[in-house]
Amino acid sequence: MEFKRAAEIAHHIPQTILETGREPVIKASLQADGGQEFIRRSDTVLARRWAMTRARLDAEAMWLNSCTRGACRDPRAAIWSKVVAHVKSVRSAQQPALVQKLFSGSIRYVRDSEADDHWANPLSTLLQGAGDCEDHVLLKRAVLISAGYRAADMKLLILQTASGTGHMALEVETGQTLILDNRYRYPMSERGMQGDTLAAVATVRGFYLAR
Repeated sequence: MEFKRAAEIAHHIPQTILETGREPVIKASLQADGGQEFIRRSDTVLARRWAMTRARLDAEAMWLNSCTRGACRDPRAAIWSKVVAHVKSVRSAQQPALVQKLFSGSIRYVRDSEADDHWANPLSTLLQGAGDCEDHVLLKRAVLISAGYRAADMKLLILQTASGTGHMALEVETGQTLILDNRYRYPMSERGMQGDTLAAVATVRGFYLAR
């Protein structure tokens, strides 16, 4: 990831922005199930990264959907459609576990260089068969959305692991809370993630820092 310690970068706010007020802080709270409080921010490195990434994800999803409807014959889109069809072949409640099993086993973990951290588009990660933790998360999220899950039922979790490194995992609400994390082959419960510290959350509503 672009940060060695999630908490340090998640709270990185350029002083020029704070002093001039060119980009005001948005103060909207998000309450986590465990009682942890979050504040919506738009002026951090990761908040801006998430805003830009969402625009790319939406554009790619629109193109892939048009190809599924027959508007294009790009072989890359055909590969995507086959993966989504496979996920849709099981009941909705089973889809997160299937996605976790598929990609944790087939998408090789490759760390970005510190000088060139990139949150890859899901299709690119699928075709290359490799990516870091953010790429795993964005791919799983995109496939689940294509299979029928609501984006609002998923959160990107910015974590600090027990060893102090930055990490990202995907939270999915299916009637129960599941965590899809490339460190594990199967979905985890929130209880299974107790060794990690939640530093921030990214949702369709924005980017939220833990208070």
